[in-house]
Amino acid sequence: MRCRHCGWPEQEPYEVVSRHVTSQGVIVYSRCACGRLQVRRHDRVVLQARTPTPGVAGPAAGCAAR
Repeated sequence: MRCRHCGWPEQEPYEVVSRHVTSQGVIVYSRCACGRLQVRRHDRVVLQARTPTPGVAGPAAGCAAR
């Protein structure tokens, strides 16, 4: 799947914000190229922001080129 805001592949986090080992596996907090945050467990998105984070910019406005 791709981000509905910028088209970046959701399986390839633009930036890993943090990673934590829990009793249910590894939880990864990551940021998309447009700045939207998401939480992944077992390579599945379990939570994601509805909109990009204000003030956080990715590589360029047209990041769907990847």
